[in-house]
Amino acid sequence: MHTYTNQIQTGATVYGSDNEKIGDVASVGEDYFVIEKGFILTTDIYVPMSAVAGVDDDGIRLTMTKNQVEDEDWSEAPAAGGNASYATDDAYRSEASITGEGDRIERREERLTVDKTAEQAGSVHVGKHVEEDRQAVDVPVEREEVTLERHAADRPATGELRSDDSIDVPIYEERVETDKEARVVEELEVGKRTVADTEHVEETVRREEFDIEETGSGTRRDRE
Repeated sequence: MHTYTNQIQTGATVYGSDNEKIGDVASVGEDYFVIEKGFILTTDIYVPMSAVAGVDDDGIRLTMTKNQVEDEDWSEAPAAGGNASYATDDAYRSEASITGEGDRIERREERLTVDKTAEQAGSVHVGKHVEEDRQAVDVPVEREEVTLERHAADRPATGELRSDDSIDVPIYEERVETDKEARVVEELEVGKRTVADTEHVEETVRREEFDIEETGSGTRRDRE
């Protein structure tokens, strides 16, 4: 049995959350009460107890406006043990399961989650090229030169004078020959290392907040 079942009496006036009169209670069931058709309503409506916001000396206050009540399909009594659904003023409100005293409605909020993916940010190409330099080396070399020395003489000559008498003296000298040898003079080791850094991210998140509307007095008591 719902909390308000024993508080609602036949003949009590029913008001919407906008304080507009909807009608009078004709009968009371376990999970609903009936408002008879009249000047305002064109048919009897079966209002679920879950739509009641409070009961006071002036009448019954609903969680919905008069127009919202008229738009609901409450032309028949709800099935036994069933919970009728109804519209709310806040389109962002979570759905609530009405189970009697101690009913709960969830409040949800978004929280930022962060993930990381590795992607290539660039590359480093390491290659070689050839450059030319001039090198100069002083190399000592030797060469032969012919020396002539004249000596005075006075002795008898043999044979007749002739012009074909000669001496050939070979002369040698050193010449420099160059060659090139390739030698390893330096090595470049290529590797990678991981550098830790911090990146600031910012995003908008949403959260639900409860909207509580009170009518009358003594209908609300907050408890942690």
